Amino acid sequence: MTRSRPSLLLAASLLCLGLAAPPQSARADGPYRLAPGDTVEIGLAVLGDQRQRAMVQADGTIALPWTGRVMVGGLTAAEFQARMEALLPNRVLRSRTPDGREHIISVRPEDIFVSVAEFRPVYVTGDVLTPGQQTYRPQMTVRQVVTAAGGYSLLRSRATQTGTDPADLRRDHDTLWTEYLREYYRILRTRAELAGHDSFDLTPPRSSPLPSSVPDSIGQAELESLKVTQADFRLEGAYLTRAARETQEQAVVLARREQEEEKGVEADTAELERINRLYGGGNLVSQRVSESRRAVLLSSSRRLETTVQLMRARRQADDYARQLERLGNQRQNTLLLQLRDASTRLADLALRIQAVGEKLRPSGGAVSAPGPGATTTTTLVVTRKVGEQWQRLPVTEDTDVLPGDVVEAVLRSEATAAVAN
Repeated sequence: MTRSRPSLLLAASLLCLGLAAPPQSARADGPYRLAPGDTVEIGLAVLGDQRQRAMVQADGTIALPWTGRVMVGGLTAAEFQARMEALLPNRVLRSRTPDGREHIISVRPEDIFVSVAEFRPVYVTGDVLTPGQQTYRPQMTVRQVVTAAGGYSLLRSRATQTGTDPADLRRDHDTLWTEYLREYYRILRTRAELAGHDSFDLTPPRSSPLPSSVPDSIGQAELESLKVTQADFRLEGAYLTRAARETQEQAVVLARREQEEEKGVEADTAELERINRLYGGGNLVSQRVSESRRAVLLSSSRRLETTVQLMRARRQADDYARQLERLGNQRQNTLLLQLRDASTRLADLALRIQAVGEKLRPSGGAVSAPGPGATTTTTLVVTRKVGEQWQRLPVTEDTDVLPGDVVEAVLRSEATAAVAN
């Protein structure tokens, strides 16, 4: 695997984690650094599509079968790549070919590629419907984290009311709609990926009762995921195609050399026969016969070595072609399974939304809770570890979050705010 592909992908996935300009106090200092809880992925081009995943432990190390424990905590993407390039080429690695034979692998620095497979989660607390941890995605904003947690909520104080609270039904209704939009855009992204497209229609369903910012953020996240996935697939396919073409070109060169060396063997054999006749007639000494035999043996050995190299090159070219075909087939099968599962979940959510909607009609639940911009004020704070200390940083909904951040949302109605002031 070429070095440019993993380096670009890792840089794209890590450099995008810097915070947005407002406010300045919440900006990240420098590139993202690995920390306990992150899961990294290391691959070697010489091993094909075999990759090794490892989670960064509390002491900042990861465990790899090739090197044992390696300290990676606090490293940037470039430093992590450099450390692997320094360690792995000095190791003796063994692998088995499809026919069961074991061979020693020589690793070059350019054969090594690393990436962050999973980031630490972010945590949401405060006035949201479902506090707790949320899976982190690159370029995730506070708005998206709150949306993933079900949105803002001022309804907890109403939990002591008896009977079915219309506000609770509205909450359930909007939460189901949020989940519905996730599956809706996931299906659009999967279909676009199957068709080889880099984009899809971000228009939300007309019946969506949620603010436009909710489907926009979900759709944009799926769109970015689609672009990264498509770029990765094309880079990997291009690598395998190029490797197969280069191996085939090498096989052509070896085939020509084999023909030339075959002619050399025939010439040396003819010369040996001529010398044997002369020797039999007493016209040459035995030393000349020995030299001619050595020449035949040498040319035959060269031809045999070239033949072996040619067979290996052809087998390698076939292997690259199989990998390329398997890459496409496996990707298509995976996407079809994802599409099937997402479609099933979407149908289930549609039924649940319809059921909650039926309950809302007689309850008068069409009246929703006050929005943040109408009768409430919103205070957002991100608690983040900077160096060895945790800091509370004021943020906005458009501020990017980092892995491990704790997002706190505090809502106050205007009446409460007036009393406080």
